[in-house]
Amino acid sequence: MGKVNILHTRYGIAWSVPLWLFLTVIGCTPEQKHAPDVSAQKPLQVVATFFPVADVLRQVGGQHVSVQALLPPEGELHTFAPTARQMKLLQRADVVFALGLGAEPFLDTMLRGLGRKRPRVVELAKGCWVLPVAGEHERHHAGEEHHHGRRGEQEKAVDPHVWLSIENAMRMTQNARDALIELDPAHADDYRLRARRLTAELQQLQVVLKTRAKAWRQRKFIAAHGAYRYLAQEAGLEQVAVFEPLPGVEPSARWLRDLMRTARHEGVKVIFAAPPASSRLVEVVAADLGVPVFLLDPLERTWNRAGESYQQRMMRNIETLDKAMR
Repeated sequence: MGKVNILHTRYGIAWSVPLWLFLTVIGCTPEQKHAPDVSAQKPLQVVATFFPVADVLRQVGGQHVSVQALLPPEGELHTFAPTARQMKLLQRADVVFALGLGAEPFLDTMLRGLGRKRPRVVELAKGCWVLPVAGEHERHHAGEEHHHGRRGEQEKAVDPHVWLSIENAMRMTQNARDALIELDPAHADDYRLRARRLTAELQQLQVVLKTRAKAWRQRKFIAAHGAYRYLAQEAGLEQVAVFEPLPGVEPSARWLRDLMRTARHEGVKVIFAAPPASSRLVEVVAADLGVPVFLLDPLERTWNRAGESYQQRMMRNIETLDKAMR
C-alpha cells in the first residue's frame, strides 16, 4: 500500500499516513455533511391556470409539488378577472403552468403586471393535436407550421379545448413530467413513475370511451358551450351547432333560428350544457325541439368536489354520453 506525504507542520515535523487511511478521511470530510437533505426540501411552489392543468400537475408531482389554481372554483375561464390575491399567488410561484393556445387570456395581462420579476411559464398543450376553430375540419399540431403567417395569427384559429381529448391529456402528462424533472431532477424517478401511472389510467379511460361509443345510436348533438369537439371526435360524435357565437356571447334571434333549423335538418336528439345547470334559453329551445338537455362537464372550473380527479370527471362525462346517445 502506498503512502501520502503530508508536508511540514508548523513544528517542522514531516510525517506520512497510509494511502487507504487518507482516502477514508477525505471521504468523511464536511462536504458530505452539507449534502442536501432531499426529504427536508420544501415542495416546488407551482401555480396552474385552471383545473385540467392543475390536476395533471397534482398527480404527476405528488408530495414534491404544491399546486394552486389561479381560476377560483366558480370562475369562468373566458371571463375571469384576476384579483390582488391571484396576483400575489402568481408572484410567489416558482413556476407557472398554463395550457397555452390562447386558453388563458388573463395570464399575459397578469404577467405584464409583475414587470421583470415574473416566474417561468410552461405550457402543457405543446405537441397536442388540435382542431381549427369551428367550421374547419382539418387537424393541425401545436407548434407546427401549416401555413404562412405569424404565430399569434395561427393560434387564434385553434380551438383551445384540447384537454377534453384523452389522447391530449396523455401528452399533457408527458409535458408535465418533463418540466418537473427539469425543475427538480432530484425527484425525477418519482415523476416518471407517477406519469406512467396516470398515463395507464388515461389509456384505460380511453378504452372505456371507445367501447361505450360502439353502442351509441345517436351521433349528433347541439352544445350550449362550444367546448366539446375534442371529446366528440374521440367518441365518433359530431357537434353540429352551438348556442354561443363566441364564448360568453349571447346568440341573436337569427342565430337561434339557424340553430333550430340545423337541429331539425340534422335530426339532432340531444343538447349538452355545462353544469351546474343549463340556461333558460337552452331549456326553451330544447322544449321547442322536443329534445332533452344533459349536463356535460367541460372541466374548465376548479374541482367541483374536493380531491376529484380529471379521470373521475371524464368518467362521469362518458356515463352522461352513454345515457344521452343510446
